[in-house]
Amino acid sequence: MDINILLHNISEELDSNEIDALKFLCKDHIQRKKMEGVHDGRDLFLRLEEQGLLEDVSIVGELLYTIKRYDLLKVLGTSQKITQDTLRMQGDSGCLISSYRKLLYEVSEDVSEDNLEAIKFLLKIPQVKSCKSFLDVLIEMEKQELLGDNNFKDLESLLENCQPELCFRVKEYVAGRDVGNTSMTSVPETMIVPSVQESPSSTMSPVSSEGGMSLFADTGPGRTDLEKDCYNMTHRPRGYCLIINNYKFAKASQLGNRNGTDKDADNLSSVFSWLHFEVQKYQDLTATEILNTVNRFGTSDHSSKDAFVCCILSHGEKGSVFGTDGQPILIQKITQPFKGSNCPSLAGKPKMFFIQACQGKSKQMGTYIQADGDGGDDGICSRDTLQIPDDSDFLLGMATVADFQSFRHVRFGSIYIQELCKQLKEGCRREKTILEILTIVNREVGLRSYPDFKQMPEPRYTLTKTLVLPVD
Repeated sequence: MDINILLHNISEELDSNEIDALKFLCKDHIQRKKMEGVHDGRDLFLRLEEQGLLEDVSIVGELLYTIKRYDLLKVLGTSQKITQDTLRMQGDSGCLISSYRKLLYEVSEDVSEDNLEAIKFLLKIPQVKSCKSFLDVLIEMEKQELLGDNNFKDLESLLENCQPELCFRVKEYVAGRDVGNTSMTSVPETMIVPSVQESPSSTMSPVSSEGGMSLFADTGPGRTDLEKDCYNMTHRPRGYCLIINNYKFAKASQLGNRNGTDKDADNLSSVFSWLHFEVQKYQDLTATEILNTVNRFGTSDHSSKDAFVCCILSHGEKGSVFGTDGQPILIQKITQPFKGSNCPSLAGKPKMFFIQACQGKSKQMGTYIQADGDGGDDGICSRDTLQIPDDSDFLLGMATVADFQSFRHVRFGSIYIQELCKQLKEGCRREKTILEILTIVNREVGLRSYPDFKQMPEPRYTLTKTLVLPVD
């Protein structure tokens, strides 16, 4: 098919927000005056052609991949995976869109409406008052020379005040660029994760091994024969996603209310709905109500489902989580109803549990950070109680290792859930396995540097196949 027809067909599928994103990504190639005349995809492609950038359509594929219009890659006769592999092999030096532009675009995608208004207020530049998007703000900052590939100070300051997790992403980019690694969109080939202690009696396969540093190859294109044996993910909905969100605790429990937890619940609901799960949220359950709820889901018929997800957001201590009445529940009792012998319709299917709760003693924290526990040091159970049931096809994602606390921002939600949702969105788009995604969560949370604490999540699993959660 003629290239002009292909580009016309692509242009017809792009909305105004996507055109704005493409214009921003192409700013380094098209003069500002000429860019002002770009109103649709055809105009943009014409400007690129004038710059000699459409001798082949590689830049179009890179642009579509960056804005995640993977469906339109098919029009070019390629796919998400092929484009991803090509960009990975080329590296930044071979890409036509700079990693700087890609970083700013990715950050803009995660800036909320409320934070956009806060950033505009803090920036105190008259021109930004009329900005309708964060991309517009970034363009204005560039015009005022407040932002550039070697000038992130003002952007970092704004994000630090309004959306700290995005500030961390910018700082990570700067650190990577300074050591000669500016590839922000390519999948890292090797990552190092601090080791997690594992008891000899555990039946789990820990993501990190005992006694040192563990290397994990993050291989995108090549999969082993074992990895090709994936869990079936063809039903709509994929399965139930149960979210138990405990915010308000009884005074008698001496546990504080969990400010910020609603943000976590909303993010989890959004991500798993996007992944085609049927989300059911429960608010402020006592210990008995939590057990009754998981038992009810355990006795449900899952024969027309592919998987099950359970997310529990609460206070906790070693091996357990708390109901709003302050009574502890062993994590094993929460997973037990879903064992193959108790729930035959989930036998051979992946059962995923994500627990945001402390697992040990508290530390003194700053004003905006809270710990998800009462600070008690004497947990009610041993290390072994953190094991998932002695059954296959389970995955347990803990916000922190045993004996330590997990932390939650009172406005933005917990560190672990923030990163989990972010990496699920990014990783599932790229067809990463769940273990690859959780390894990256470990790395990102573990690398965060705060004045008073660090945190290391802990995934455990008895999965027997490769688990990929498809977007389509």
